[in-house]
Amino acid sequence: MKATVELKEFKNAVDRVSLGVPVRSAIPILTGILIETENKTTIKMTSNDIEMGIVARCPAVIEEEGSIVLPGKLFIGIIRGMNGGAVMMTTQPERCITEVTCGKSFFKLSGYPAESFPVFPPFDETRYFTVKSEQLRAGFNQTIFAVSDDETRASLTGVLIEKKEDVIYLAATNGHRLSLHRMEYFNNQFEDRIRYIIPARVALAIMRSLSGEMVKVIPGPGEILFDLNRVMIYSRLIEGAFPEYETVLPLDYMATITVPRKKFLEVLERVSLVTTPEEETIYFHFEGNQLQMTCESQGLGIAKEEIEVDIEGQILDLAFNIRFLVECVRVAPWEKIIIGINGEVAPTLMFGDTDEFRYIIMPIKVREEE
Repeated sequence: MKATVELKEFKNAVDRVSLGVPVRSAIPILTGILIETENKTTIKMTSNDIEMGIVARCPAVIEEEGSIVLPGKLFIGIIRGMNGGAVMMTTQPERCITEVTCGKSFFKLSGYPAESFPVFPPFDETRYFTVKSEQLRAGFNQTIFAVSDDETRASLTGVLIEKKEDVIYLAATNGHRLSLHRMEYFNNQFEDRIRYIIPARVALAIMRSLSGEMVKVIPGPGEILFDLNRVMIYSRLIEGAFPEYETVLPLDYMATITVPRKKFLEVLERVSLVTTPEEETIYFHFEGNQLQMTCESQGLGIAKEEIEVDIEGQILDLAFNIRFLVECVRVAPWEKIIIGINGEVAPTLMFGDTDEFRYIIMPIKVREEE
């Protein structure tokens, strides 16, 4: 291989592919990046930790074609730290040696033969659907924070992608809350049922790599591929059953609270300053149209603040995990949030004037007064 790549383009591509490079692996070659020429005008880079793989491309001037696997962490650090206009790469395939030059910087790196690097399974690219990039970004942003970190419940550690009639739903839950996003899809060339769970880290990688207007989604047996223009992200699916989220969506409420989102978030963040990971409860107390929010911890103290709200129906005091509230309110797309309440321990629904996002949170039983 002998190729010249503009440094800015190279850095962008390396940043994308770096998301799929494991820090360590029982298979040493998986900590590397496969670099190969393509179509005499493109450098193609691939990372693959078996569960997730990323392909990133950037334009290049190719004088000699070739391929090699270079140590991932080292190569990423080199490219990110370079200054200059262009990077030149020259490979000696028989020795698995690559010379990398940019400005006055020079590196001579040992690698692995490209043939040893695992490749993605083939996908049927005639069977796909597309979604808008910004809708997919919003969807993952409004769901990913709700996934579980309990590895014993694997199906809750990812984001569900489900096609129903003419929409796509993204959902995530940890058993105590559920976040749901609704979006359109287009160009449907995939008639089978779609109900797939992708790992949270794959959703994060997609969010960081999105570019262009549309994303092509290509499902496969036990796997899925996201084509993001210059970047492609492959993922194995998480096995297991995801909860039937529609069965827990409340349809009626004994009371609703309407509150300005921005003001609500400001107050939540202030009173949360006295909470700790072990003490994350916030107490809601209502007097007239005033909502008093209280947090306390034994080591830090007490915080209280009131906010004016609109109330319909018969209201009662409630308690929630404040982190679960803050994470929802931060990403909510509405100017005003409506909170539908059905009881002290019944599922509480947070929604707004559009149905693209809904959030269910389980209250904590209010402490008994002595």
